Amino acid sequence: MRKLGPLYGGAVALVHSTPWRWPLEIGDEARSPGWVVAIALPIGFCAWLVAALARTAGIPNAVASALGMAALSLASAALIERGVADRVDAWQRESRGPGVAAILALVFTTLIRVVAFMALAPDRWLAVLVATAVVGRWAAVFLQALGDPILDDHSPRSLVATPSPAWLTVLLSAGALVLAVLALGKGGVAAVAITAAMAFVLGVDAQRRDHGLTAPVVAMAAAIGELCVLLVACAS
Repeated sequence: MRKLGPLYGGAVALVHSTPWRWPLEIGDEARSPGWVVAIALPIGFCAWLVAALARTAGIPNAVASALGMAALSLASAALIERGVADRVDAWQRESRGPGVAAILALVFTTLIRVVAFMALAPDRWLAVLVATAVVGRWAAVFLQALGDPILDDHSPRSLVATPSPAWLTVLLSAGALVLAVLALGKGGVAAVAITAAMAFVLGVDAQRRDHGLTAPVVAMAAAIGELCVLLVACAS
């Protein structure tokens, strides 16, 4: 902590919400919501870099864009995808439905994300990937700002953070909105607004079913945010 100074919070968020590792020992301190969102910037950039390098190597745009989306997921340790599967699985157990619902939800969500990104021109890849990563993580932090702290998160990696104070929530929301507008134009406002509304509904449902937020619920909010950005991007 002494060696990293103000960067220590970023190192904690990096270690606990991505597969990356810091060369120094990092404790299990609570993750800062600001850093959880800020880490999305290099994640989106790295995803774009993979897609851009693949395209430069002569790989068709459709395949290169799919590789970019895969890099986006891997750079976040597939936290969002696992959260969606876990949340759908919980709904399925409650309704005693068939055991394939979680798999189908994950497959179709992934396909929609990939196909939506394939529809974009390569010159939009960077802005959209960064906005996708930022809005997704912002949705996770925004939901936690509305609810009670998550006290039962024992997983080594998740998007769980300390609830942000009102001023930080407003600041992060403004930053996510600006990036969304830069990437999507006026549609960015709709993407952020829809994400916020759906995250709120998801939180109300979690409160009713589980009496509080959980790591999978937070990850699903992030999935909703990413999907909203990609759908609006391909429609604009």
